[in-house]
Amino acid sequence: MDLPKKDKQGKSYLSYSQISLFRIDRQEYKEVYINNKPFKGNEYTDFGSKVGNALEYNDFSEFTGTEATILKLCTRLDLFERKTILNYDKDNFYIKGFIDTINNDLTHIIDYKTGGKQKEFKYSEDNYIQIQLYALSIMQETGVKPSKGTVEFIRRKGNAFKGQKLTVDSEPPIKIDIDLSLPVLKHVYWEVLETAKEIEKFYLCNK
Repeated sequence: MDLPKKDKQGKSYLSYSQISLFRIDRQEYKEVYINNKPFKGNEYTDFGSKVGNALEYNDFSEFTGTEATILKLCTRLDLFERKTILNYDKDNFYIKGFIDTINNDLTHIIDYKTGGKQKEFKYSEDNYIQIQLYALSIMQETGVKPSKGTVEFIRRKGNAFKGQKLTVDSEPPIKIDIDLSLPVLKHVYWEVLETAKEIEKFYLCNK
C-alpha cells in the first residue's frame, strides 16, 4: 500500500491521528500529511502535553496544589508510552501508536485526554477507536487480549483565545469505559483497512 507517511525502510504506516483527521477533514489531511504543513502547537496542545508529562513522570510541580490534587486522582499503571504496532501484512502497511499507560500484564489500557465542557462525550462515540487499535496491536504482538480500556478525561478551565490561562478544573477525572469486546475489535480492524484504502486513493490523486 502506498500511503503518505513511510518509515526508514520505505514501508507505509498510519496513526490514529492520521485516520481521525482524514475522516474529519480531508483538505486539512492533505495539507498536513501530503503537503507536509509544519506542525504548530498552541496553548491547548502544550497544556495536554504538560498534563501527560506530569502523569507519566509523577511530577506535578508545574501545577498548583489544587490542580495537582485532581491530577493525582488519575490512574497510573505500570508502563507509560508503550509503543504499539498493528501490522496489515497482506496490504504492506502498519499502524503505530503509543499507549499513555498500561499495566504489566497488558490487560488494562488507559488514554488520558484533556478538554473543556462537553468534550468528554466524543470519547464515547463509535468513531473514537484509538484504544481499540492499541488493543489489537497488543493482541497481535503478544496474544494477550486487553480486557479493559479507559479514557480518563481531565476537565480544563480557561480560554486561550481570550487570553485566559489554561488550568486543571476542580472536577475529578471522568472515567469512560471503552468496548474491547472481540466483535468490536474485529469491526475496527476491517473498518480501518477500508479507511487505509481510501487514504491511498486520495494520496495518489493528490501527491
